[in-house]
Amino acid sequence: MFVGEPTIKDYRDMVLEDILEEYLLFKGTTDSQGLPCNQSVSPRELVSSGLFVYGLKDNPTNRTSIAYYCERQARQNLWMDGNKIMIPKEVWEKCNEINNKYKQTKQ
Repeated sequence: MFVGEPTIKDYRDMVLEDILEEYLLFKGTTDSQGLPCNQSVSPRELVSSGLFVYGLKDNPTNRTSIAYYCERQARQNLWMDGNKIMIPKEVWEKCNEINNKYKQTKQ
């Protein structure tokens, strides 16, 4: 199904929490004013994080499949609110702690 050496054998092997963590570590957990952000996300926004985490090529099949399986897992876990995935509090807080370690304070 994949080209190269995939870290997964099937799209169903993707772990939504890993993709969410990568997304939050890349996008951040607070805005420029220090307010919490990125606590909900659409499945389409997770595609590039999924491609990166699993080392997949960027093609229409992989992009569509990542969005589909992220939404599917979110619905199974009851994390969906309308068309958005509500990021679980523990995942968001874990990423926020990591992001805060690398944040530079203004002096």
